[in-house]
Amino acid sequence: MNYLIIGNGVAGSEAALAIRKSDPEGAITILTSSPYPYYYRPGVIEYLANGITRERLFVYKPDFYEKNRITALLATTAERILPDNKIVVDHGGREHSYDRLLLATGADPFLPSIDGADLPGVFTLRDIEDADRLRDFASGSKRAVVVGGGLLGLESAHSLARIGLEVCVVETCGRLLPRQLDNDGARTLQRLLEGKGLSFALEDGVRAIEGDGSVELVHLKSGSSRKTDLVLVSAGIRGRSSLARDAGIAVKNGILVDDNMKTSVADIYAAGDPIEHRSRLYGIWPAAREQGRVAGLNMAGVPTIYNPTLMAATLKVTGIDLYSAGNFDASGCDVMVSSSDNGYRKLLVDSGLAIGAIALGDHEAVKAAQRVMDGRGELSEFSRFF
Repeated sequence: MNYLIIGNGVAGSEAALAIRKSDPEGAITILTSSPYPYYYRPGVIEYLANGITRERLFVYKPDFYEKNRITALLATTAERILPDNKIVVDHGGREHSYDRLLLATGADPFLPSIDGADLPGVFTLRDIEDADRLRDFASGSKRAVVVGGGLLGLESAHSLARIGLEVCVVETCGRLLPRQLDNDGARTLQRLLEGKGLSFALEDGVRAIEGDGSVELVHLKSGSSRKTDLVLVSAGIRGRSSLARDAGIAVKNGILVDDNMKTSVADIYAAGDPIEHRSRLYGIWPAAREQGRVAGLNMAGVPTIYNPTLMAATLKVTGIDLYSAGNFDASGCDVMVSSSDNGYRKLLVDSGLAIGAIALGDHEAVKAAQRVMDGRGELSEFSRFF
């Protein structure tokens, strides 16, 4: 059996491992546009702040691919899929045949249409190269504006503050982490982050970016302006689905897959950021890891069902722990809430089962909430913090 995987992130790497464990003899080839072997992408933010070295980002030892008899073709971009011939053509015109193909193509940062967004000093943050460029530029900067108050935006803002910049976060919603926190939790988090030197412009957006040769000024939709030396746009991601679409594979908001990670075309599977499963887009690392594993097992002939991943979020800013999962705005259920100057906790229970939880500011409470929502702990483990 000849397996071909496009993408060397967590989904593609987990698929390769699952295939190798189930099929010791099959040929496995990975095509990736990245010049690097698989690395832990969420760690890029810590790398930006000089919290970890580049070497610590890499998940496997250099001999990993050789030991597992996986051919990894780095800096090799897949350009076309020819499903009728079971061939993938790369950027150099070389053809790669397959019996079964996995699309683990990842995602790109979303850059909204903003006047001046093409100026030097405007960045997105997704990979090692982005972090290197941003850190080099920031070394000669004093101020930064981060566009987006989601998880990545807040973590990136804190990393920039750690390397000495004065940082303002601009968020269109009236609260931080609108998908992960309720109003009270968001207010508590904002207060804690302001205590660490971050400032915020909520219910606002960037109208234009101005500068003579480089970023100098950000004009907000509210009418105010802010002097800045750089702008980091953290407005979410968009899965890379064009390769699938061009090959005639069904794509809606993402590449459509069934419970086995199969696409609409025979012998082609998909996993990770670009997929849509049961009308849901995930875009989170734990989901990509599990989807890759399930795809790899099915490709190797081991029938396996993907059970939807719990939509949970964690934020790790020095001194501030946060975990949020499930439905924290549900009605008609039992609700427990506890707040203080340094933390916030919320637990929603329906028919004796936890359906939503928020734990902010207390490391032990965060661990307990995770255990309860993962089904590994009793309700009392978290409820004792109320």
